[in-house]
Amino acid sequence: MFYSQDKQDEYLETHIFKGYKNGFFMDIGSHDGKSLNNTLYFEENNNWTGVNVEPMKKAYNDLLINRPNCININCAVYNNDGNTEFICNTGYTQMLSGIKDTFDKRHMIRLQRENARYGSTTDILEVETKKIETICDTHEISHINYLSIDVEGAEFEVIKSINFDKLYIDVIGFENNYNDSAMPIIKYLKERNYIVIHNSLDVLMIHQNSIFYQK
Repeated sequence: MFYSQDKQDEYLETHIFKGYKNGFFMDIGSHDGKSLNNTLYFEENNNWTGVNVEPMKKAYNDLLINRPNCININCAVYNNDGNTEFICNTGYTQMLSGIKDTFDKRHMIRLQRENARYGSTTDILEVETKKIETICDTHEISHINYLSIDVEGAEFEVIKSINFDKLYIDVIGFENNYNDSAMPIIKYLKERNYIVIHNSLDVLMIHQNSIFYQK
């Protein structure tokens, strides 16, 4: 059973990982670890394990139940270690939550419209932030097969928190809500030897030296 919103897991299984066993993922913005999730398929079917990161407390509590065999962390990922304001939504729009400073204005218009339509609510909370580099140092992680990023506008800040000199990642996937915000990320990763292999709701990029890359 595949779980992704736009068949990201199915694409990666069919075209890239092809049944690869015992892999390792990092899922940034994993929500409850099951709903529209990009990494659960690999854990359930190919014996992968990894790290799930989720800042919203209720979703994190569900994550602990749904993914008990993973490293689960209750924080937001950002390009610094500290604290930041976080737009926390409940109800229908809960999966549109994100860091206030990087929340796209177009996303805010959508959020306000859907809150009014479905009766959802929004609060501004302070959450802890950690860099990917910090998480990897803490848990002694040096290789990730699949990094999935779904953070409603903070994608570039998350990627800039990676120390590529210390961490090797085969495939990076990040949400592509608006093409103009995705282009600087694509350029940044191309400068680090990644190429685009799929571009839909998520942009998927693979390192050119990855064992999974087929020219």
